Amino acid sequence: MKKLMIALAIVAIASVAQAELLATWTFSGGNSSMSANGSAANIGQVTFGELTRVELGVSSTAANQFACNNWIESDNGISLSVTVAASYEIANATIGVGGLNGSGTGAGTLQWSLNGSDVGTAWTVAYASASSVYADVAVGTIDAGANTLFLRSTGGAVNTPTGSPAAAGSSRLLNSLTMDGDIQAVPEPATMSLLGLGALAMVLRRKMKK
Repeated sequence: MKKLMIALAIVAIASVAQAELLATWTFSGGNSSMSANGSAANIGQVTFGELTRVELGVSSTAANQFACNNWIESDNGISLSVTVAASYEIANATIGVGGLNGSGTGAGTLQWSLNGSDVGTAWTVAYASASSVYADVAVGTIDAGANTLFLRSTGGAVNTPTGSPAAAGSSRLLNSLTMDGDIQAVPEPATMSLLGLGALAMVLRRKMKK
């Protein structure tokens, strides 16, 4: 019984683990560079990819920018791969934006998706650098296996943020992009069932004693 209680305590502690910085993407000359946080728990169980443009034109190669145009198609955007080892997951994952803006004819709203399903809320792209968007996007749980995060346009130009995505103009990620989360082991279903039965047995035993 004591062993069961210890196991339950471990599961409870794992479920409330605090999210921590997992990876940072910085930009130089229009290119992406990823750095994983080597001190994060279980970081070896996850592989992060670089940011890649999908059918997007490069509108700027300035330092500290990852800029793109040609957002007119919904399949066009910025892709990011996250591969999680078997029996692990990233819980409470968030994407932190170190600034985002766009040209007056660039995409008006941008939306992240995880494996084809939208996550978080859409961003309204700012036009001027002084009003750049800084946002944390709630991704949720990233399961084991190969995952794709994708940033696409869902609205018109910045100055008219409705209708179809713009064909010209740009959106610019500035300074850095980060991901926070908790890389944790996922108990097998059989183990969870045993823990559940053990907890039920403890409750019934207490009731019988009363």
